[in-house]
Amino acid sequence: MIFKLAAVCALTMSATLAAAAQGNSADELLNDAERIFQQFDSNRYAEVWQDAAPFIKGKIPQDQFVKTMSDARHTLGAVTRRGWSSVTRIQSIGVSGMPDGLYANVDSTSTLANGHTAFELLSFQLGADGQWHLTGYTPRLTQAQAQGAESAVRAGAK
Repeated sequence: MIFKLAAVCALTMSATLAAAAQGNSADELLNDAERIFQQFDSNRYAEVWQDAAPFIKGKIPQDQFVKTMSDARHTLGAVTRRGWSSVTRIQSIGVSGMPDGLYANVDSTSTLANGHTAFELLSFQLGADGQWHLTGYTPRLTQAQAQGAESAVRAGAK
């Protein structure tokens, strides 16, 4: 009986530690951002919607999401290179229209085919499944627009 109790305690402790560790890795966010950028670059916006945060899917129908994301992404033109600039986590509590939880922004500096530089912000919510789900995308032509882009995580998809 003592061994069974010890085993249950050990399993409970490891499950608790694993849950606490979810969302702590910047590498997870960067990998998810890279996957989404690849989907955007391949015009696979419907796939992105399928894995978006549930509150976004509840607010924005798939066809509207696809059009909004496609229009936003195409404002930049072809991207030849991306590199992340920053990863920011945000604990949100009591913000109207947004569920409480852990959110994150991945900001990337992108080189365009025309030689110009642009900036792309992807915003995520950590889901109950322990995975990051897209909440917004904001392309910008200047880094100075980053201040306003932070609101993308609060406003959902732009």
